[in-house]
Amino acid sequence: MHEEAEFELGAIDSKKLSEAILSIMKNGIVFLAVEDGQAVGSIGGTYTSEWWSEEIIFGDLWFYVYKDKRSTKAGIGLIRKFIEAGKGMKIKLGHIYNGDLDRKDKFYERLGLQKAGSTYVKENM
Repeated sequence: MHEEAEFELGAIDSKKLSEAILSIMKNGIVFLAVEDGQAVGSIGGTYTSEWWSEEIIFGDLWFYVYKDKRSTKAGIGLIRKFIEAGKGMKIKLGHIYNGDLDRKDKFYERLGLQKAGSTYVKENM
């Protein structure tokens, strides 16, 4: 995902990354899309709440499908499984740091999600 970002992201800290993934595996849910015995994408998320509420929501920490597999049903399958896992709760998914935002918005909307804001960044050097 880092390599596809439209601007420079902070360097990956392997320890922090590994701990975050392990935490989601232990306390949340991870789905892996496999094609011909090879991982082609994954989504990981957890049960959480907004900073102003105790209401539990189900949100993703990551969602990624390899570029050459994005025309397959891997991404749709991952999102559908994620939504199914959060049945009865509000679902919160997002996409940040990469381009093609209109296409990604339409992808989520086709799966029944509604756009609820945007993220803005500025390198303030």
